[in-house]
Amino acid sequence: MRNLLVVLTLVFAFVLSCKSQPKIEIVGGDTYDWKKVSISENPLKAKIQIKNAGTEKLIINEVKPGCGCTTAPLDKSELKPGEVANLDVTLRVSPGQHDVMKSIRISSNDPNNPNKILFLKATVFQPIEVSPTTYFPFNEMTVGKESTSTLKLKNNTDKPVKLSNIEMTPDDVFVNLKGERTLKPGEEIDITARTTPKKSGYFNCTLKIKTDTPDMPEVVITGFGQIKESPLFNNK
Repeated sequence: MRNLLVVLTLVFAFVLSCKSQPKIEIVGGDTYDWKKVSISENPLKAKIQIKNAGTEKLIINEVKPGCGCTTAPLDKSELKPGEVANLDVTLRVSPGQHDVMKSIRISSNDPNNPNKILFLKATVFQPIEVSPTTYFPFNEMTVGKESTSTLKLKNNTDKPVKLSNIEMTPDDVFVNLKGERTLKPGEEIDITARTTPKKSGYFNCTLKIKTDTPDMPEVVITGFGQIKESPLFNNK
């Protein structure tokens, strides 16, 4: 009987020790979703609460964003049971992004969840969409041989968008878009860049297009390629 009492006492003490501990909780859930946003809202901001849902002091050792486009300073790192801390999250998005998913790792003394992950989500609306890639891919470039790359440009808004001030650099790269052009709502056009390389090596170019939509006043498209030597031309 005495042995049984000892065992029950130890079990009871173990149960109490398991319950008496810090517990990290992200108020509202482990995912924060801005849903549909526009580029003009950049950077995205949110105030997220971290709660100690346990019975012992919670100590937050580190808050580590998954990339440099996210910052998340915490107003305090030690929380009493039931206390909350505020995480001021800033997420930077760019015109080339669509579905954004980032993460923040929160390290604490919670024995059951020492590395809590907060997920950040957003869907960036692209008024002017460049596809199927956001850059001109120049493949199999050779000195003296014309190389082309084609992308599609689409107006995703419900209003006409005027394109103007079209500038391509360097000046030996030509694009089929000239002067001014108005895209109707939902209209999609092809943009073709072409060049005839004069020497081997790394190639890059940049196309800039002004628009009259405030959410994307300028479209910038870069281009890349690697130029091979040719036995028929001077490659120097």
